[in-house]
Amino acid sequence: MWRVTVCYSPLVTRHSTLMKNISREPAVILVLVILVGLMVAFIIYPQVQVVLVPGLKGYIDFLAGQMWVKPLWNSIQIMLASTTTAVTLGFIYAYAMVYSDMPWKPFFRLIGILPLLSPPFVVAASYILLFGPRGVITYGIFGQTPLILGFGGLWGVQTIAFFPFAYQLIADVLARNDPRLEQASRNLGAKTWDTFRTITLPLARPGLAAAILTTAIYILEDFGNPVLIAGQFTVLPTQAYGLISGFGDFTGAAAVSTILLVLALILYIGKLRIEGGRSYVTVSGKATSIPRPPVPRAVSLACFIACLGLAGLILMVYGVLVVSALTIAFPNNLTFTTRHFEYLGANSLSLRNTFIYGGIAAIICAFYALILAFLVQRKEWYGRRLVDFIAIMPAAVPGLFFGIGYATAFNQRYLDWLDRGALITISMIFWNIPVGYQAAIAGLQQIDRSLDEAATSLGASSLRGFRDILFPMLNSALLTGFVTAFVRAVTTLSVVIFLFTPGTTVATITIFQLVNDFDWGGATAFTVSVIGMAVIALSVVYFVSGRRAGLQKTTGG
Repeated sequence: MWRVTVCYSPLVTRHSTLMKNISREPAVILVLVILVGLMVAFIIYPQVQVVLVPGLKGYIDFLAGQMWVKPLWNSIQIMLASTTTAVTLGFIYAYAMVYSDMPWKPFFRLIGILPLLSPPFVVAASYILLFGPRGVITYGIFGQTPLILGFGGLWGVQTIAFFPFAYQLIADVLARNDPRLEQASRNLGAKTWDTFRTITLPLARPGLAAAILTTAIYILEDFGNPVLIAGQFTVLPTQAYGLISGFGDFTGAAAVSTILLVLALILYIGKLRIEGGRSYVTVSGKATSIPRPPVPRAVSLACFIACLGLAGLILMVYGVLVVSALTIAFPNNLTFTTRHFEYLGANSLSLRNTFIYGGIAAIICAFYALILAFLVQRKEWYGRRLVDFIAIMPAAVPGLFFGIGYATAFNQRYLDWLDRGALITISMIFWNIPVGYQAAIAGLQQIDRSLDEAATSLGASSLRGFRDILFPMLNSALLTGFVTAFVRAVTTLSVVIFLFTPGTTVATITIFQLVNDFDWGGATAFTVSVIGMAVIALSVVYFVSGRRAGLQKTTGG
């Protein structure tokens, strides 16, 4: 008589047990359904609406007209050029901060995050004041009146605006390199350059490639700087904006935005594939306190000079904002005045809206991302991988595309009851989910499952185990999500440019309008106020959190 023995692998048993556990917890299922339903309503649905607006005939007609060819080529050109220079400068700055023993590192770190706290398009405004036809440097010092609108001006602005983002990403990559390998190389007689070429750079290459693609996405999607300084050098975001604002052509704008989305998704999928092979292990073998091998004094000196030049340029960009805000008519009349700050009182509604919308969005976004990360990382259920992709997808969606999606999807008669302020807040919540979500996933991957499994084995529900065990250990991820969402919310322009009404305008819209009216004083006063608001928020979180919060991968657009 034959006897059949069925063997279950631990993986199958574990999967079945987890599926059984989640099926026995109605509260977990309810929370999961609500979170996924909100993602479908506020991430998938608006973006699908944009793609479907032109229809097949609309796409055929638009593509046949070839109005998109020149902006597409311009976008690729500026992306390649600006990414190259921004990443090069970012790498130099990051290498100096991680490897050299140069002085003033705290000062350089502070300067390196300044552009993260302001709308990127203010760099274009400052660039015009400094290097424009009547610029302080070009005309005031050298007596020249150059034409800076176009490719050259935009290249310079995008390099300055986005090199700090490249620096933040690359510094994180270099800091993860194991110093023991570099120390071993030096002990075996390798010179500094040989160690850098054979050890440092190869170890950082995957992370560096991901940083390059991320910076390229930021530059490709940027709307504020091109609209101010690109002139006739039209890129895809400015073409989409022009089609709507100038002609009311939502169909053409949707087609252009879809092309932009496809490019961004290609870059982002490449980034995910590169990051897919990276390990999340934070402790390997025995802990080590081996310092990094010292670099020659000449290298440290060169790093200091390079960082000093870059920091000086950033200080010049932001210093001109402060001076312009505190003088009558910069640069022609430098008499001290505070009258420009009267705009803050006259337009206090936009500042109040910015603080309220950004604060509410940041709080909800941080908690939403944390709970969703717990359900995706700690539970097994069908469709989990798809939900994971949807949660990180907004990182690849251009802000302008996201905003057009909301303007298209929710501009319906039956949704007249929906307040525009609430819609702006919702858009900020779901556009900013990826950073908080990925920070929470990384945090959960570093916490042994046995901790929360012990709680559930003693009779606690999954949600209670999350609340009592995991949540206190994920404060850093929560604060990272909050800080990032708040800063992005108060500095974004592209997401809200088609959503605001007179009663729901925000600070970036007011700044943008003042710049277009050549009211530099009012625009810079508002910009200084927005930066101050972001700095205050960061300072409060910094001290309340015990210095655990981080600002990661932020960009306004």
